[in-house]
Amino acid sequence: MKYLLCLALVGCASEPAMTEQQLVMDKQIQSMGRSEVIDAIKQCEKSGLRAITVFGKRKINGYTAETIVDVTCGPRYY
Repeated sequence: MKYLLCLALVGCASEPAMTEQQLVMDKQIQSMGRSEVIDAIKQCEKSGLRAITVFGKRKINGYTAETIVDVTCGPRYY
């Protein structure tokens, strides 16, 4: 029993390795056009999947605005 308790404590104390993250600056983000977004959503729906939109934030005239950067397809909730 003591061995099991000790093993559980050691397992909780270890930290997973941090994944590398990169900050993408505003000039490197290309937002999708309206027709591209509509076409991507229609392709997902035609395949029987749901569209998942990925947003990026840009500063336009001093205000932060969200723009769609990518549309991916994911499973439906049934």
